[in-house]
Amino acid sequence: MVDKVIINAPARLHLGFYNFIEDNTLYGGLGVAIEKPFVEVVVEKSDKLTVENKTGVNVDDVIENVVERLDVRNVKFTIRNIIPRHIGLGSTTQLALALALGTTRLYKLEYNIRELAVLLGRGYVSGIGIGVFEKGGLVIDSGRKCEKGELQPVKTPDDLPYVIARYSMPKNWYFIVIVPDNIRGLREEEEQPILRKPRKPSKDTQYKLYSTLLLEFIPSIVRRDIIGFGKALTKIQYITGEYFSNYQENIFCCRESEEIAKLLMTYGSYGVGQSSWGPAIYGLTGSINKAKLLVNKVLRELESKKIKIKYVFITRPRNRGYIIKYY
Repeated sequence: MVDKVIINAPARLHLGFYNFIEDNTLYGGLGVAIEKPFVEVVVEKSDKLTVENKTGVNVDDVIENVVERLDVRNVKFTIRNIIPRHIGLGSTTQLALALALGTTRLYKLEYNIRELAVLLGRGYVSGIGIGVFEKGGLVIDSGRKCEKGELQPVKTPDDLPYVIARYSMPKNWYFIVIVPDNIRGLREEEEQPILRKPRKPSKDTQYKLYSTLLLEFIPSIVRRDIIGFGKALTKIQYITGEYFSNYQENIFCCRESEEIAKLLMTYGSYGVGQSSWGPAIYGLTGSINKAKLLVNKVLRELESKKIKIKYVFITRPRNRGYIIKYY
C-alpha cells in the first residue's frame, strides 16, 4: 500500500514559436527541460487537507486549483522546492501537474497527464510545459487547432497541443539563466487576450520560421552542432520577439533583459533568448567552465550598469521528465 509519493519535475525554457497562425493552426512551440530550478513535492495520505510549504513562495492558488478540480481533501502536500514564479520558467504548470499526479497515484484515480492538464486548465496556448513534464529533453509541439483564427478553451485532451518531436540534448551543453530583479513577465490572465486571436505574420516571416526550424534548428540538434543550434535559436527568438514587440518594451520584455541578452552574446554565448514573456534571459555554452566565466563577466558588467539581478542559474538540459518515488 502506498502512503506517500515524492515527485520531482523540471523547469522549462520556452525557445519561441515556429508558427503563429497558418492553416487553421495557432502557434507551435519549442522548449527544453532544464535541471535547475526544479519542483519537488511530497504528497501523503492524511485525514484532512494540510499544506507544509518550505519554500516561502506563495502557491496557494495552485494548491486550491488542484484540490478543487480533483475534489480530494484528505491529503498532505509538502512543497520542498519550487521554480520561481512569474519569471518565464513554467512554474505553475510543473507544480500543478506534480501535485495532481501525486494525488492521483496516491489514491489510484484514473487520470493520465494530458487529462490532468485539461482538468487543471493548462495548455491553452503551449504544450511545452506538459511535454517536458512528461518527457524531458527538447520538445516541439503541434500548436492548437482554432476556430475562425481564435483560440477556444481547452475541453478535451485532443484540444491540447501534441508533442510532434522530442530530442535528447547533449549533456555537455549548459544554459545560463539570468533574471533581473523587480521585473516580471505577463501573467496568464494578462497574456490570454493577446494570444487569443493573433495577427497573421507576413509570408516572408512565416517562411523564415519554417525554414529555420527545418533546415537549421532540428538538424543542428541531430548533429550535436552547438554553433548551428545557437544561431537558429537566436534567429527564432528574435522573430518571436519582433512579432510580440507591440505587447512588451521591444524584442525583449524590458531594457534590463535586453542588456543581459546583449552581454551574453558579447562574451561568447552561442545563442540567447527570452523564456516566454520573461524577464528570464538565457544563453548557451558548451562547458561548465565557459558558463562560469561568462556569468562572471556578465554580472560585472550588469553591476557597473546598476542592473540588479534576482536569480542566476547555470544548468544542463534535463533529458527526463518527472521522477516519482513511492513509499
